[in-house]
Amino acid sequence: MGVSGSELEALKAVKEEGGRTTIQAVSRKMRIDTNYARLLCTSLARADYLDLLASGILVLTPKGKRELEGRKGEQRLG
Repeated sequence: MGVSGSELEALKAVKEEGGRTTIQAVSRKMRIDTNYARLLCTSLARADYLDLLASGILVLTPKGKRELEGRKGEQRLG
């Protein structure tokens, strides 16, 4: 199972920040409430698309990178 539309946008936001950022930065980039960004990012972390470090930093995992790359391929085909 892949990620939802909002989760995909959160993954893209992390990638655009160099693959390493905070929930607050994702919230600002997506223009959503911080609590909703936290919900999306923790869901992505549970599914291993992101690592959520104890310091609060989000890191894009190899699985997250593959998901983003796979979505690029789908867009090219469509």
